[in-house]
Amino acid sequence: MSWVEGGRAVLYGYDVDYSRTREHVPPIDLLAGGPAWLPWEWLAQMMRDEHIVQYVYWWDGSAWARTDHPDGLEDGGGGVGRDHQVEESFLAWGEDPEGAADAFEDLIRAARARAVDRDVVEALLRRLDPEQFDIEATEPMDADAMLRVAEQAGLTVGAVRPELAAGRGEPEGRRVHVIDHPGDWAPFEESFMADGIPAHLCWSPSLRE
Repeated sequence: MSWVEGGRAVLYGYDVDYSRTREHVPPIDLLAGGPAWLPWEWLAQMMRDEHIVQYVYWWDGSAWARTDHPDGLEDGGGGVGRDHQVEESFLAWGEDPEGAADAFEDLIRAARARAVDRDVVEALLRRLDPEQFDIEATEPMDADAMLRVAEQAGLTVGAVRPELAAGRGEPEGRRVHVIDHPGDWAPFEESFMADGIPAHLCWSPSLRE
């Protein structure tokens, strides 16, 4: 997720289990109908660089929205809230899961207030036992590193939250990002045209400009 000036945001990504937009023919324009303030050029370049973005949601300060998808098509980004299942699995590795959960909620509250400090970070770390995790940590849990991340995200007192400049409207001649080479497009040419996305206006790393 990236913040956009004016208290707005864009959420983007890919879910290995639930993103089905990459398989859809014709390709889905994830930015179709987006507001003028979207960072259009930045998003287009990011989608090319990352080459796996399969959902884009935008927050105008009061509600989330996205482009329309065909009925029943999952993009993997529908849950813009917290994944409590992941949290519970992580916190369960402590000797006191309930205490760890309470400490984690304190951290969440501090983050929302943009007041994360060493006390709330270390209170959570004290209740976790990395040796119990079912994955091997590449580095030890480091409160200093966590505080630096929180500061970079603008979640500590006095920190500046990074923001992207707001866009000025959809760029003329914008092309639709396609992840996978669609193979033989001939059978789908009529569908592309009917849906307003001619094949020659789509962009893919596998295709030549």
